[in-house]
Amino acid sequence: MRAGVTIAIGVGWLCSGGPAGATESPEASFGRICGTCHGAQPVPRAMSQDAMAELTPEHIFRTISEGRMAIYAISLGSERQRSLAEWVSKVEWGSAPTPETETLVRCERPEPLDPRAASGPRWSGWSPDLDNTRFQPADLAGLEAADLAGLELRWAFGFPGATTAGVQPAVFGGRLFVGGSAGGVYALDAETGCAHWKFETEGPVRATPVVAPGAEGGAPVVYAVDRAGWAYALDAETGAPRWKGPQDAHPRAAITASPVLHAGTLYLVLASTEKAFSASPDYDCCTFRGSVVALDAASGERRWKTYLVGEPGVVRTGDDGKRVYGPSGVGSWSAATLDPEAGALYVTTGNGYTPPAPETSDAVVALDMETGAIRWTYQAEPDDAWTLACITPGANPAVVAECGPDLDFGSSVILRELGGGRRVLLAGQKSGVMHAIDPDREGAVVWTKRLSPGGVLGGIEWGFAAEPDRVFVPISDVWENQNTPGHAGGVYSLRIRDGATLWQTPAPAPDCLDTPGCSAGQPQAATLLPGVLFSGSMDGHMRAYDPESGAVIWDVDTKRSYETVNGIPAHGGSIKGGGVTVVDGWVYFASGYGLWGMPGNVLLAFGPSEAAPRPERMRVY
Repeated sequence: MRAGVTIAIGVGWLCSGGPAGATESPEASFGRICGTCHGAQPVPRAMSQDAMAELTPEHIFRTISEGRMAIYAISLGSERQRSLAEWVSKVEWGSAPTPETETLVRCERPEPLDPRAASGPRWSGWSPDLDNTRFQPADLAGLEAADLAGLELRWAFGFPGATTAGVQPAVFGGRLFVGGSAGGVYALDAETGCAHWKFETEGPVRATPVVAPGAEGGAPVVYAVDRAGWAYALDAETGAPRWKGPQDAHPRAAITASPVLHAGTLYLVLASTEKAFSASPDYDCCTFRGSVVALDAASGERRWKTYLVGEPGVVRTGDDGKRVYGPSGVGSWSAATLDPEAGALYVTTGNGYTPPAPETSDAVVALDMETGAIRWTYQAEPDDAWTLACITPGANPAVVAECGPDLDFGSSVILRELGGGRRVLLAGQKSGVMHAIDPDREGAVVWTKRLSPGGVLGGIEWGFAAEPDRVFVPISDVWENQNTPGHAGGVYSLRIRDGATLWQTPAPAPDCLDTPGCSAGQPQAATLLPGVLFSGSMDGHMRAYDPESGAVIWDVDTKRSYETVNGIPAHGGSIKGGGVTVVDGWVYFASGYGLWGMPGNVLLAFGPSEAAPRPERMRVY
């Protein structure tokens, strides 16, 4: 059984009713099991029935038989689970490509990967630097604002069996390495999209891989992680594994953040999907503990592991026998920021799952790079214990009464110099607040600034970008203000030394508000290069901004169908998740985010024009 295809239909739950009858129709099963959360008015974070209809029935069947939703549909049995899947999907069983039936379009005459590519144009991991600025220098980007007018769509790649494509590729030595949201790591030609290889993973891959030169002139190595909690070291030339293995024993452990490589050590952070199971009346919540792991990059052997929350114990047992465990949670969703000068790494954390929420939740935590010992913690939101039970209709009132506001840190911190020997960590929170703290004074506050109302899917979500003196911050607020362009979305430029606003560009009014999942929110991680700032939107547009003025200087509407190089039917949708990769004059990004946006499954590659007319859907201002 391949765990890589057990992806949730929504972000995490279906709402269950009473026992099923042996002759219950698929429509009745959907209404009883799924309808409360996924019906005409889906609750936040749940995929609508219309969006689920775009999924393949095989995908739905796997999800309700062996995936996250199995706990709700177990009473149906396999025959009626399949009937339900076929009733929900408008795709005929066996008619659409899936990860199991995918046929790669191989490169006809592949050139060997140059092991010296580390000195050439590249993007590896979450950011080109350890400070996590997401700034691509001019010599690696090969792209200026004036070049945007000459870009055209050169190829598109479809992810089979997926409705979400919020991934960011790495580019190294003329090859593009990208994870599949339905599982697997692909190695593609960066200029044509043809495939060199695909490696099957245990779970979906959301994080950008890290690519590093091989030892003593050997083949480069691709380091990847997946949502099943596994880490992999792959030969970049062939895709063969050098080592692989799970990084946590908890069955719901997940790794969503890119690994970080430094001086032979690979640093990982772990989160989990357990908060999704809390909505089930049959699940004893919760026992996952967020952690940070250091591995020997050559062998995969563990050097240290530090848990960010103590050992959970039974907090109480209800009259129905259901046990509540605590403390729990405190997953880390974003790549660590390394500070070799101080011998420290900084991770941001999410909320606790069950009370009491520890001081390491909704926090920036500094750890020793050599030992993993926690040096200090800056907590932005105390007492934030939150799971999906908090917003599930009919949930236990006692559970709801203990719920916090769900104000994780969903993005990595950025380390910057202030001058005079002073430094600052910039931490953006879902609350809509940007925090500037001093890493050399145990996280002492330098300044804070509220940029938006924030909320469950709000504030500063996936990431922001920075130059030495300025930080550029896209705003999400997807659910809270999705029909109000003046609030949801938009981009801020702030002066790093004091947080002063240099400019603020509101989000353009969405052109698709009649489409479920469309909004003005801009949760995608920003990417910055000299003279150009990229920020995608939940309305399906990828925009480039002038970093000096905030003016939009390039706009591509991606929500359409594409002819792909691998023959997989593909469509664009909401843009969320990992940001744009810019290498050697090429621009790469994914479109489609079906969990609470417009579904899609396409990776797009824009390159220098071959003298073809500019597509009408691309506007240069």
